[in-house]
Amino acid sequence: MRTAVEALWLAGSLGKGQGDAFSDVDLLVLVADGPTGEISAGLARDLAPALRVVLVNSLYGGRVLNMVTADWARFDLTLVQREDLQRYDSNALTPIFNKGESNPPVQAQAPYRTSPAELLKLVNEFLRVIGLTPVAMGREEYQLALNGVDLLRRMTMDLMLEENGVSPASRGGALHRNHLLTAEQRDALQALPVIAAERTSILAGNAAFAGLFLPRARRLGAEIGMEWPSAFEDATRRHLLQTPDLRLP
Repeated sequence: MRTAVEALWLAGSLGKGQGDAFSDVDLLVLVADGPTGEISAGLARDLAPALRVVLVNSLYGGRVLNMVTADWARFDLTLVQREDLQRYDSNALTPIFNKGESNPPVQAQAPYRTSPAELLKLVNEFLRVIGLTPVAMGREEYQLALNGVDLLRRMTMDLMLEENGVSPASRGGALHRNHLLTAEQRDALQALPVIAAERTSILAGNAAFAGLFLPRARRLGAEIGMEWPSAFEDATRRHLLQTPDLRLP
């Protein structure tokens, strides 16, 4: 099965030279034409003894392999064929070996700026999620309401990355964000209250995230010419009046 692998690149944060001691090992694997699932299964069998693998997750029909070793090293393998290489950027990869001449192209590095459509999608989703608060409060589903607060946190961080001109493709792993945020943004996030599965805490958390997210989103929207979804915001604010003690700043 080793002969099915034609080329290998180090990808992810390590491939860009931005990794640290906590980074997982992302590998882009060029495989021969053929059933990817069969190649993936064979590759997993070959690697398991050498790496002392204790967990293998096969995703997307074998196109992605997540592996964890006995000493908890993490490997993510993405299997591609020649026609898939056009989606990747050689600037973000470090070659390990290549038996042929197929390589990802060098993509143009244009500065990223969020579009009005993308920002509007983010703002609408923030309002939709916070608008579900009366449902969770009415049912006293406080544990589940924590999931909603976590979504608000993620969207607030995504908004900050949009402010900084960091494209979704450049954000790397979900556990590696500090270096992409400014000191002011990190301080603003750290100043938010700790949320517990309790009514008063969840309401305070929702209000705090809205107070951080909405002014920043409105400011960025004005900078890029986005039409603010005033009708949806107004409807959401009226809807939240059903829940005592919940008011958006």
